[in-house]
Amino acid sequence: MGLLPCLRRGSERWWLPQTERSTEAISHLLLMDRRNSSGNNPSLDGATRDRVCRALQSDPSYFVYAALTYTGSGPVELDELATWHAHNITEQLASGDAYLGAPKITTNIEKRWRKLTDHFRTIPTSRWMEDAHLWLEVTGPQVSNTWREQWPTVRSDPNTLTATTPNNNHSVLQEFARSVQHQKFLESAFDFRLRGEKLAAIKQLAYGLSHEINNPLANISTRAEQLQRGESDPNRSATLQRIIDQVYRAHEMIADLMFYANPPELERQACLPRDLLAEVTETFKEESERQGIQLQISNDNSDTFHPEREIRADATMLKEAIRVLIRNAIDAIGCQGTIVLSLQFDLECITITVADSGPGLSEQARKHAFDPYFSGREAGRGMGLGLCRAYRIAQLHEGDISLASGPSGCVATLTLPAKLTV
Repeated sequence: MGLLPCLRRGSERWWLPQTERSTEAISHLLLMDRRNSSGNNPSLDGATRDRVCRALQSDPSYFVYAALTYTGSGPVELDELATWHAHNITEQLASGDAYLGAPKITTNIEKRWRKLTDHFRTIPTSRWMEDAHLWLEVTGPQVSNTWREQWPTVRSDPNTLTATTPNNNHSVLQEFARSVQHQKFLESAFDFRLRGEKLAAIKQLAYGLSHEINNPLANISTRAEQLQRGESDPNRSATLQRIIDQVYRAHEMIADLMFYANPPELERQACLPRDLLAEVTETFKEESERQGIQLQISNDNSDTFHPEREIRADATMLKEAIRVLIRNAIDAIGCQGTIVLSLQFDLECITITVADSGPGLSEQARKHAFDPYFSGREAGRGMGLGLCRAYRIAQLHEGDISLASGPSGCVATLTLPAKLTV
């Protein structure tokens, strides 16, 4: 058995039990509030009002809670109380201190609640508020007479709303399921729109950087090269070369941003993924040996591995995406480690996997690794636009890239649709 949100008066708090009947009624009210979230205090339909009234009439603790949270003055009709309660229960449940300092429900407390329930069933609903203080004093201090005198009188017609309502928990679950499904749809739509807005903002930024920064960079590079040609001092010449190198690096960063925001059209051609993987891996052979990193291509002899199957894709872009994944793995390891690359085909997709023995990824790094210029310095991953560029290439091929923590490091997976195969 749970608890309803606490009742407060000054610094004192009281707690009432949340029964199965009140849980079912409140669930329907929350779902109603969810469906009518765009409205402002929408009217309560008759069926829902009757449901709440029946729940109040059959559950003394729920009745007392609704009455003591009512902010009106004077006597109140039961249907008016049900309507007021329906429009305020969401806020009451969501309150930050609704359950702050809640007592532990002991066997003794449950026993006293059961006795009170039996007692209230022997007296008419019109007298429930006279003994309401007995409910509060089970879990809280004694109720003052001053407060009791302010409690509302709840009036109801004994000839109405006496029929019991069948248990419709299955309908509540269905409503909740639909609500969760709708929430997921909204979140997905929001994420899609957010990505679109972010891409548009990056595109605008890229164009601005291209126009406003590339020209000064070109002037700096040209002037440094002119000075270098006439420079006889080796130290000064080396300094000028560093300036030139950094200018080209800045230019490449802007070019990367432009690529992400507005990539070129694919130049599709027939190519072998196995050859692309081998060609890119070869370019890292010397560096990996120097750093003590074993760079291996897995020889999978299963039925899903078809090394000779061609695909129609932009070979240059795919090689660049693979290069980014290998570079990311090498930077993460640093030295003394292993990188294993594998290629697989199945009926739905082509998968290129790069697994490394580096330090792995934190949840924050995994979530933002494909955001432009997100820094994962602690793991040596996600710097600049490398992974972001690779992700864009995968998207252009209607594919995807994902990162996951492996047994001892990170597993990057480039997935392409099988329809690319020739």
